[in-house]
Amino acid sequence: MASHPAKPDTKNCKRSRDLEPQMPDNPQQTSLGKLESSLSENSGLFPKDEVLEKDLSDMSKEINVMMSAYAKLLSERATVDAAYIDEIEGLFKEANIIENFLIQKRELLRQRFTVIANSLHR
Repeated sequence: MASHPAKPDTKNCKRSRDLEPQMPDNPQQTSLGKLESSLSENSGLFPKDEVLEKDLSDMSKEINVMMSAYAKLLSERATVDAAYIDEIEGLFKEANIIENFLIQKRELLRQRFTVIANSLHR
């Protein structure tokens, strides 16, 4: 005689299938759903939530104001620094022009002294 796996006889069960706990298809979804529902239920438990959110909002606004003031200050300093750099570059150009002028003058004086020295040696 071949042994067949015995099928559970649901007709003779004392307990109906409706009373059995059913496993969800995705247990992760059920636990997330339970967590979300418990969080939404608990969100009203703390009366200071609104006050905390208002304080956080106010602090966020203050931080944004301070950050914009800091950005403005940095921008102004960058503008001043750029003006200083332009001024220093102008001074370097002027110093270079004066240096070239002095080099030319020195060369002219050297040539004149050479002419004078040559005329004295004759």
